[in-house]
Amino acid sequence: MGKCRFAFILFTSLVAGLLLLRNCWAYSGKIVDVPEGDVLMVASADSVQKVRLYGIACPALGQPFHDKARFLANHLSLKKSAEIIPVFKDADGIENALVRIEGVSDFLNNQLVGYGLAWVKPCDRNSRLCEQWKKQEEFAQMNFIGLWAEPPAIAPWEWKKAMRRQIYEKSMESAKPQK
Repeated sequence: MGKCRFAFILFTSLVAGLLLLRNCWAYSGKIVDVPEGDVLMVASADSVQKVRLYGIACPALGQPFHDKARFLANHLSLKKSAEIIPVFKDADGIENALVRIEGVSDFLNNQLVGYGLAWVKPCDRNSRLCEQWKKQEEFAQMNFIGLWAEPPAIAPWEWKKAMRRQIYEKSMESAKPQK
């Protein structure tokens, strides 16, 4: 009986400690720039760092609705305090995070999806939050909100792949010997 009780207390303490540690990585900062709809520059303490919104992708530069997504993210967050909850760092070393603007109950990530100005990334859909965001995305699609108002809405990762293919094909054409 004593060993089971000890094991239960140890397990409960370990889980509680891990949950507390997870929240310890969250920090506050001020949004000082919005270079892209899904990328923010956050000033905290003595540094400014680039933060990408976790789980979503806004239209890329050159895509329709890029400026609108950037404008909305700017409007909702610029010069405001925010809670940054890091999820992971990507291959470029950029923090991917959930961002909650002070005084707003919802994450900025979800707000952009709800306004129809961001896609939910397929690789991040296994998160419970991303499931909720996917429902928001489907609602925006069905109601022709934002980028869904003008088909075809091409996801930024697909659009970038098509642009790379075009550049490659043009370079191959110019490399052919002239007759």
